[in-house]
Amino acid sequence: MPVLAVLTRRAARLGQDRRGGAAVEFAVILPILLAIWAGMTEVGHAIDEWRKLTQLGRTVADLTAQGDTQNPISRTVMNDILASATAVMRPFDTSKVKIVVSAMGIDAKNPVGPPVVCSSVANANGTARSLGSAAGLTVPDGYRMPGMRYVLAEVSISYTPMIGSALVKLAKGVSNTITFTSSAPWPTRGGQAYGTSTYTEVVLPDDEHANCDGTKIDR
Repeated sequence: MPVLAVLTRRAARLGQDRRGGAAVEFAVILPILLAIWAGMTEVGHAIDEWRKLTQLGRTVADLTAQGDTQNPISRTVMNDILASATAVMRPFDTSKVKIVVSAMGIDAKNPVGPPVVCSSVANANGTARSLGSAAGLTVPDGYRMPGMRYVLAEVSISYTPMIGSALVKLAKGVSNTITFTSSAPWPTRGGQAYGTSTYTEVVLPDDEHANCDGTKIDR
């Protein structure tokens, strides 16, 4: 039998042979399935950490707004409040979380203007806000009442993807981390009223120890 005829017949049989087709198709689709799985896992993990961070901001704001048995809040109590991050954020790493807590006041003559930072503290990773008019902040809805006092907790953390962070590093100019931020305003429920204000305020244990009227408070 001519060699050409044999080769032609074998080629025809090979073209009709479907054995191994499923394996080839699976090999083609496997990377896509893995990418979808990795993406869903990463998104779920990121959402969970952001949710925990939001909960942390609310917890810190709520605890601070309750005040202490004294004004200013004692540093021990304030440190305990900041340390709540470990319990709230579990099982996530809190070594890089930033927490800034500020006692805020609303101008009695301009309640829609920028709020005033009366006192502010931060954990080791954060930086306390400068006292005075808070540039870049607006009074939250529901707090625009002349002379009102409230607590603002601002938290942030750098999120590094569990999967794919090494691949992200290969792209020049692209960071392999994402910064999650959250802020929680909270009405003051503790502390005391000063001057002519009808709203109570908590004074945080910063270097100034002053209320929103600028009056120094000594223990």
